[in-house]
Amino acid sequence: MLTHNRALHEVNLGWHPKAEQVLWRPDLQETKRSEGGGVNVRYRAGHKRALLDELLDLIAVHAPYLNVRYAF
Repeated sequence: MLTHNRALHEVNLGWHPKAEQVLWRPDLQETKRSEGGGVNVRYRAGHKRALLDELLDLIAVHAPYLNVRYAF
């Protein structure tokens, strides 16, 4: 559920290319300009809510002892 950017994407491709396939999803993400002026991508609001609900449901079933903190 991370906000991501092109520079970090390029670094991550060298370190963790398989993980980057999960993080860099332009089909689910939209562009966002940060307060510092950088251009980032984040999950579109509707997708993020659905993905978060799915994650919370999985945690409730498989690891109900985990607490999840998040911010939008």
